[in-house]
Amino acid sequence: MRGQLEEARKRREAENRELKRRLQISSNGDLSGVPYQRIVVVGPCASGKSMLVEALRNHGYNAHAAAQEHSYVKTMWQMTRPSHLIYLDVDLPNIRQRRRISWGEEYLSEENERLAHARQNADLIISTNDREPVQVVQQALDFLKGQEL
Repeated sequence: MRGQLEEARKRREAENRELKRRLQISSNGDLSGVPYQRIVVVGPCASGKSMLVEALRNHGYNAHAAAQEHSYVKTMWQMTRPSHLIYLDVDLPNIRQRRRISWGEEYLSEENERLAHARQNADLIISTNDREPVQVVQQALDFLKGQEL
């Protein structure tokens, strides 16, 4: 429960930052011409979603992780109405380096199948295999900065 409350607090902070960003861009307080920004990050377990979301939030972005890999609803990620969808890819050897797991290739294949729709619709796909977190964050930031007004 404590973790859920903390995540809810972080989401509210991200939404408040997004509102401030939009107000700064607006010349007269009319937000209708300022696009809403909501970055959603999806990927298999241990791909780096939480790390990337936290880093993007620290850079002022309205970022959220979607637990699409656990859902049989292939379009679940769309329910959050993202302006940008970032897909993080990872293979089993790298997952095993990051986390002690009790599952193998079959489970990862099932996750990847559940994520196929999100991957097909992603604005950016980043392989986190053999990459330092700072490299993953920089690739996402470079992409997002190129998308700004």
